Amino acid sequence: MNYFETIKAALDASFAGICEHLGLSREEACRTIKQHLATMSQEWFSGQTPIIVYGDPLCRFAYLFCHVGANANLCEVAIRSSPDLCDFIDTTLEKAEELRVCAFGGGPGTELLALSKFLLGRAFPVHVEISFTLLDRVPEWAETWNALEAQIKAGLKATYGPKSKRPFSTSKTFVPFDMTKAHQYANLSHLLEQDVYVMNYVVSEVVGDHAKFQELITAASSAAPPGSKFLVVDRDQDRVIENTNDLLTKAGLTVGSVQKTSTCMDLNERKDSLEPYISAIDRRPRLQWGSWSGRGAFFVVGTKP
Repeated sequence: MNYFETIKAALDASFAGICEHLGLSREEACRTIKQHLATMSQEWFSGQTPIIVYGDPLCRFAYLFCHVGANANLCEVAIRSSPDLCDFIDTTLEKAEELRVCAFGGGPGTELLALSKFLLGRAFPVHVEISFTLLDRVPEWAETWNALEAQIKAGLKATYGPKSKRPFSTSKTFVPFDMTKAHQYANLSHLLEQDVYVMNYVVSEVVGDHAKFQELITAASSAAPPGSKFLVVDRDQDRVIENTNDLLTKAGLTVGSVQKTSTCMDLNERKDSLEPYISAIDRRPRLQWGSWSGRGAFFVVGTKP
């Protein structure tokens, strides 16, 4: 499985339809995509809660094109670099033949890609199911998630044949969810009873709503079965790391050591797979999570006692 090849197929499946829906030529759409990417960068490093118009299909297209590959690879690195999390995933699938994953802000499909590639490197005696609960305030992300899932399924079918012979399959529940307004939901304990919880570049996006986000993480911890894992992956910024440790600790979780990484995507991930979009947008996809300052990303795992 190659991240960029999978993403390219999803982009191809949606680009013409988006252009037609918005009444734009391909050239006009590509100029708008480039503008969205510039705005994203400015917002993420503003020091405030980012304001990004994910409701715009070209904004979502831009994010998928530029950022999902690197974020998925980083999430995969975080999983395989955490022996305790790997063992928990293996043990859960061997016993239950199902892994329940709650992806906070999981609309784009980052966790789907990361777990799919991770699982392709494991061996299970039976077909297993990965059940995703996606919490995201932008319901339109479901289009992107569905497109990526379709390409993963197509790849599994081409390689393994019938579903019964494939190593795993996926299912999802997409819940439009404002993660800073947990008090508005009446049945959180049922919704949040999962095995693995993933916050991939989420803590840094709720900078101004830390206390409100704490309510959700505490509710998730209360609903989680003993031994469940909370994986946080985010920017290596002091404030984000401090907020992450605070969130997990106040939720009653046992917090592991923070691990940092400042590197680039695996060498087998070739950005050239995203042509002709690279040339048309005049922008390369992000390949690294490092920076000129030497600070890239971090990840940490919390465990429900």
